[in-house]
Amino acid sequence: MPKLKFLTISIILVILISLAGPSFKVSASPLAAVSPTLGAAGSYSVLAGTTVTNTGNTTMPGDLGVSPGTAIVGFPPGIVNPPGTQHSADANAALAQLANTAAFGDLDQPCTTTYTGVQDLTLVSPLGPGVYCADAFILTKSLELTGTGVWIFKAATTLTTSANSSVTGGDPCNVWWRLGSSVTLLATGTKFIGNILALTSIALQNGATLNGKALAQTGAVTLDSNTITGETCLVQSAATPTASAATQTAAAALTATAAAGTPTATAAAGTPTATAAAGTPTATAAAATQTATAEAAALTATAAAATPTATAPTATPVPPTATKLPVVTALPGTGGAPIQNEDFPWTLVIAGGFSAIALFLGIRAYRSTYRPKQ
Repeated sequence: MPKLKFLTISIILVILISLAGPSFKVSASPLAAVSPTLGAAGSYSVLAGTTVTNTGNTTMPGDLGVSPGTAIVGFPPGIVNPPGTQHSADANAALAQLANTAAFGDLDQPCTTTYTGVQDLTLVSPLGPGVYCADAFILTKSLELTGTGVWIFKAATTLTTSANSSVTGGDPCNVWWRLGSSVTLLATGTKFIGNILALTSIALQNGATLNGKALAQTGAVTLDSNTITGETCLVQSAATPTASAATQTAAAALTATAAAGTPTATAAAGTPTATAAAGTPTATAAAATQTATAEAAALTATAAAATPTATAPTATPVPPTATKLPVVTALPGTGGAPIQNEDFPWTLVIAGGFSAIALFLGIRAYRSTYRPKQ
């Protein structure tokens, strides 16, 4: 009887382990960070919601705008270099703010690394591509961005840098700072890169440099002798060849044709007629007529030679310059990340081994119990 109980327990153990299934670790790999499209805000170096205030010789290459506010103060002495222009509460600035708001939402991507409380980015440098989250960020010295990809820094509140701090590495068009309130770049020597999208305000204090953009939604942008650089960060559609060069070529050809065609043979041919009426010998008139005819033919040939220039104008298409954005592919139907097994199922192997041993011993005990007596 004890052997029969042992067999029963072994069979039940095997069934329970089979029902439990594998217990190895399964986890979802987070998706790579993706840069948003700035759209109408892509041409802006500075964009504010209420006002832009500048002190000193601030320079920037892109547009400067404010919407829905209207105040732009301190330009000059601040300079918006071509092709940038100023936009104060106009349709262009309004569209840029809409695009800014949309990009701010698109940056709210799942965190790959989450820090508790306020995080000094200097202490975790260098950092590869990813989405880094914290209540707030500070930068006391330097942050190095390594590798290739997209960096997104999401702070629930603020970003504050110390004097002479710096961010290096990475493509400024693929470095993003999403701040729930405000940003302060402090003092001379601060060298910062990336696109700063703040819900409220942005302050670049004296001498701070920014390779990127300062885009504030609802508050002000304050500048003080800053150098702002950076290219247009948006994906442009394929360019269609313009007809400007062709138009100029055609216009020049048509002008030449008209100039060549202006002289006519009428006057030249009319001259011999008047001479004949005055009694000039007929032979002279005939010779003059032949000369006029030859001149008219030459003029006609010149005009005909000039005309084909305008019939086949060519235009040289200019290839667009576009920032390549990372492409996310192979998403499952649920929209989540692909599921990957990270550990070998050692637990299942060990449990299966013990179950096989238990089952073997149980069967052996059963056979011993019910073996026919000789």
